[in-house]
Amino acid sequence: MIERLKKEVTALRANPKRAVVVLGGGVLVVAGLSVLWRNRSVETWLEVQPVELQLSVGASQPVSVSLMRKPRFRGRGGAESSQGTFQLISFPRAVDVAPTTLVTTGASPRAELKVTGLRAGEEELIFAGSNTPTDEPSWRTLSMRVVVVPASTQPGRR
Repeated sequence: MIERLKKEVTALRANPKRAVVVLGGGVLVVAGLSVLWRNRSVETWLEVQPVELQLSVGASQPVSVSLMRKPRFRGRGGAESSQGTFQLISFPRAVDVAPTTLVTTGASPRAELKVTGLRAGEEELIFAGSNTPTDEPSWRTLSMRVVVVPASTQPGRR
């Protein structure tokens, strides 16, 4: 085996073009394997739209929360919204969020929540989501910032 390897190395030294092709092929194989290794596992994470929210007292705005899932051996660009269970796990005082728990389906994987400003202030809403809620390590969390500003006074009023 060692003798055969020595003969191959000698043959490659005698033909530099072939050596470049073999070396380039080896580099491509290693690069391809490293990409596959980095993307070997399934990933899940939460995404929220909008990321930051400003509203006035009494005003409401919808917020969309999605559980994103990346299949094996694909990049994050190949991720899609997945069905799951979503919960609001913070206890905001300046806003009301409805509903606080929502289960989505494959046909409608995005959770749509309504955020209403109750009093002026700043809140951090923390959401948790999982596609297997009975499996504790599967839960993912994400927070968003909400600023509630006082309702503007109408012209002519004091």
